[in-house]
Amino acid sequence: MANLVQRSLEGTFHFLYRSACTVYIPLRKWLGAAILAIFICMTTAVVYVFPDSNWDMLAYTATVLEPEVEDITELHRQTYDLVRQDVSAGEYLELTQNQPYRIRQANDPEAFGTMFGFYRLKILYLETARLLTGFMDPVQALRAISMVSAVAMGGILLLWLARAQLLEYGPLVVAFLVLADFPYSAQLLSPDLFASVFVVLAGYLYLERLDTAAAANLLAAFLVRPDHLAFIGVFFVFAAIYGPGRWHFTACFAACFGIYVWLTRSTDHPGWWVHMWFTHVEYVGTIKDFDPPFSIFQYLQMLVRSTVRSLMGQTWLAILFLQVVFFASCIRPAKLLDRERVLLYAVFASVCAKYVVFPHFESRFHLPYLIIMAMILMIGWSRQSEDSRSQEEARTLS
Repeated sequence: MANLVQRSLEGTFHFLYRSACTVYIPLRKWLGAAILAIFICMTTAVVYVFPDSNWDMLAYTATVLEPEVEDITELHRQTYDLVRQDVSAGEYLELTQNQPYRIRQANDPEAFGTMFGFYRLKILYLETARLLTGFMDPVQALRAISMVSAVAMGGILLLWLARAQLLEYGPLVVAFLVLADFPYSAQLLSPDLFASVFVVLAGYLYLERLDTAAAANLLAAFLVRPDHLAFIGVFFVFAAIYGPGRWHFTACFAACFGIYVWLTRSTDHPGWWVHMWFTHVEYVGTIKDFDPPFSIFQYLQMLVRSTVRSLMGQTWLAILFLQVVFFASCIRPAKLLDRERVLLYAVFASVCAKYVVFPHFESRFHLPYLIIMAMILMIGWSRQSEDSRSQEEARTLS
């Protein structure tokens, strides 16, 4: 009786599986593309219906309004009024009352104004939002940028898969995006996903040998988030060593470095160490006259603390480890194209270098690099598998 039940269950399973394969295999490219497109549309809809609110939205809203409102007290009032209209009462209470830092910012316009130096650096993000304020208020403009960025990222990945003739891998890309915290990055009101679009597009264009367009996108990513200068610097070194795109990315790095020096001097940025301290040690109420002495012991503590937070509450470090293991176990570097190797090595090295310089623990800061590595590894593995099958068939026929 048990064997009969087992055979019935296994027979039913195999019948359903073969039936599903019969339907799926001829349509796998269309279905893969559809699954990825539906996921992107769903994410965009969630960003619109259930956006995530964080304190940075107050600072970004204020810096968008800053050129039009000179008085800091009036700027503070308008900023908090706009955010209050955009979020629920509970979210607004959390943004203004749930910790001493936020209470101080909500009640002290002068202290609030000292924070702007952290945000003025993102000039392309701010200018894009200011352009959109002709059609909507600043908070809605910042949310629109997040929504458009989510759609743009989906479009780039679909194009990348189509060019590699691997649209059937759409579900794998969706699974990876979920693991890499893409939905949260889209929900959050910040420039991270906006910059990620330019970084990923630059990687794709580089592989397509469109070096001028790739360099232009890297420049745009830098203007959205200047900390991408670390990747641009590492990428330019690898391009110089290996050859492809050498002069384009040398010029790109030189331009970005010059702009970075000008930005840090003209936007009242408090400097690397103050920014590190503020992010990893303490949210001080005001940056005015705040100048903690550099401490190598404190710096090492920041690295350890950030790594622990990455392991306990984020996914990027685990994904990076899996990608390294997959590369070592399954990828033959000689089978990768020259540009794929340059980009892959530059991305990995820049993640490490960037983390040492400024240890961001959240996955959203590493998202574009993880995506680029995943796409190169997935396409390279598929190409190797196809070559192995072709060689096996040739041996069989001979």
